[in-house]
Amino acid sequence: MEQVYDVLKYVHIAAWVVVLVGYLKDVRHPVINQWMAQGLTVAFVLGIALVGIASASDDVADPNNAKVAVKLAIAFVAVGLAHSLRKRPAPNPFAHVVAALVVVNVVVAYAWR
Repeated sequence: MEQVYDVLKYVHIAAWVVVLVGYLKDVRHPVINQWMAQGLTVAFVLGIALVGIASASDDVADPNNAKVAVKLAIAFVAVGLAHSLRKRPAPNPFAHVVAALVVVNVVVAYAWR
């Protein structure tokens, strides 16, 4: 189960990278593009799956539930904004908000021990 967890963890990180690259691609004329919306959705679903695997498996350390709750709330808001405001024409200032939420989520993931 540990190998499945590790593979999903790296795909989860890659999904966050896709979101940030999608943002940087259109940073001059900000817009929430398909890369951002789909990357957020994949990262959100994989995050939930990773928590489930970590909680159920004896091979993987139990997750910090407070950290998971904070990250889940941030990701939920980011996914909701990305999908509900994706059709707005450029410049869409909410693209900056979504990117900022992603950066905050990544900082929480690596700074909170």
